[in-house]
Amino acid sequence: MKAVNLFDLVVIFTYFLIIMGIGLFFMKVNKGGKEYFTGGNMIPWWMSGLSLYMGNFSAWIFTGAAGFAYSAGLFTTLYFAISPFAYIIGTSLTARRWRRTRSISPLQYTYTRYNITTQQFMGFVIATNFILSAGVQLASTCKLFAPVIGIDMTLIVLLIGTIVMIHNFLGGLWGDMAMDVVQGVILLGITFIVMPMSLALVGGPSNLFAQLPPISFDHTYNNVHYTEHWLLSIFMITSLGFAAGGHQRFYSVKNETHARRVGWTAAALSLTVPLVFGIPPLVAKVYWPDLAQVEFFKPFIGKNPQDLVFVGLVFQLLPHGLIGVFIAAMLAATMTTLSTVYNMVSSVISHDIYKGIFRPDLDDRMLLKVGRGVAFTLGLIVMGLAIVFVNSTFGIFNLMQAFFTLFNIPVVVPMAFGLIFRRVPKWSAAAAITWGLVVGATTRYLLGWDIGPQVYLALAMTLAIFATSQWTGALYRKNKLILLAICAAVIAGTAAIFTHFVVGEHLSWHMPLALAASAVLGISLYAYARMFAKESDEDRRVVAEFFKKLDTPIDVATEVYGAGRKQVSTLPLVGRTIMFMGILVSAAFLTGLNGTEMIAVSVMAGILITFGGGMWFFGKRSERKEAEEIAALGAQQ
Repeated sequence: MKAVNLFDLVVIFTYFLIIMGIGLFFMKVNKGGKEYFTGGNMIPWWMSGLSLYMGNFSAWIFTGAAGFAYSAGLFTTLYFAISPFAYIIGTSLTARRWRRTRSISPLQYTYTRYNITTQQFMGFVIATNFILSAGVQLASTCKLFAPVIGIDMTLIVLLIGTIVMIHNFLGGLWGDMAMDVVQGVILLGITFIVMPMSLALVGGPSNLFAQLPPISFDHTYNNVHYTEHWLLSIFMITSLGFAAGGHQRFYSVKNETHARRVGWTAAALSLTVPLVFGIPPLVAKVYWPDLAQVEFFKPFIGKNPQDLVFVGLVFQLLPHGLIGVFIAAMLAATMTTLSTVYNMVSSVISHDIYKGIFRPDLDDRMLLKVGRGVAFTLGLIVMGLAIVFVNSTFGIFNLMQAFFTLFNIPVVVPMAFGLIFRRVPKWSAAAAITWGLVVGATTRYLLGWDIGPQVYLALAMTLAIFATSQWTGALYRKNKLILLAICAAVIAGTAAIFTHFVVGEHLSWHMPLALAASAVLGISLYAYARMFAKESDEDRRVVAEFFKKLDTPIDVATEVYGAGRKQVSTLPLVGRTIMFMGILVSAAFLTGLNGTEMIAVSVMAGILITFGGGMWFFGKRSERKEAEEIAALGAQQ
């Protein structure tokens, strides 16, 4: 099996320079917070859609997810097949509404729709979730890089984490999305080459599926149980997650039509996932049934060596140069994912928390400075977490699932349905977050439930208190006895569920805490009902004004191109960058290749040069068309 050589390192270093160059290019575009956090609402829909798709892929998909696929076999292909349907559902629910919020941060609308306390509470939960997940993403990247480059794990965490911070500090959302396009083309090109080459190792698709174990819906992976209920729960979380979490990609484009195209683009691209990301780990399962006997994996026995099966295939199949491109693309995938997290979380902290509470008079230029400072601080925190996670025996896949399933439900329900439900009171979101966190933490960490049942109950309870909040508020005003009876029923019902569905040793000292959680749910229902009942006519008027804004279409002429603003040119730059990478890959012909390797290099170079050239050509045409549209809009005014 090959090792990284000088040519691969040259490719990786060149890619670093390209990343920094793109960040510097877009630094001049970011005149204020609006450009830094939303791209001035001028991000092309295709770019935003590709970025939404790529936001789900980092080194984690090639390490943690590949390791799970190696262990669980065909069961994982169903997991990979969830995304297209989830994108469609999420887009249909909220894409148009997100654009009409006219937001600069995902929580900006919650101040009006709910209240400032809810906004701060939600901001804290979202920031915690994304920071922990970012730590897992960075740990995944470092787990991939350390063995193939031969650098100490902690040192590479600090190195890559620093590069991510610098890129985000410079480029903002424009830089993130431009890099998403570049590395999206590179990643898809590499994976479409690796997939057929890996199938050839086992004699083609028919031989692969003949040698794989039959599909099973019962797997235990690093002491975590996965069943069909986990698949269904992930589908529910992902669908609502895109409805709530696609916010920045939806409101960064020009209008509602483009916002919907963002989701459709991501859904179409996701059809490739089961093939290009799912097939190679399955090949590895057949080709390397015992990783302990393979030299590449021996140093990692006892440290989840299955996380490196995709990397092992790349090193066995691809020639030098393409190995460097793969490693560089993995780094870029994680960099843009982390940079997007830093950008989004910093928008929450700087705009919704710092400006919202401490500096309401903060202007747009100062907001940009604060946002960059917050993003830099977040990078330091994430690096510290990654050092902890990379040495954990719990496994990268399990870590991601733990954070994803615990924090997402409490937040995505009020975030998504707050744009849809018009009559729920302002305190309904705070109540939903409270119940979701209490139920999720209790069932998972006190009672030891599987992820599926944990998500079912957390989603049901979160939706229940959110959707019935207006009714329970009315009960507080009119019939407190019935409300008290309902609160008692909540305590008794959840206590019965917690007592009946207990896993093993969790019956002992964990049980009193679980019963205390039942009491918290019942008591908090009464307390929140009191808050719901205080909804005033002025509160309802403000909410009505908010939904009036959501019913008002975007006026592109005034809201996007007002005050003489011009469209930012991206396609030519991105196209030239991709073409340059294609030329760099072509240099691999000078290193001495066999027949199969020459075909792989030819295909990859052809993909990059063709796509890059097409983007450059159509980018020039779109610039002229854009100028004509802006002139026409100006004439209409």
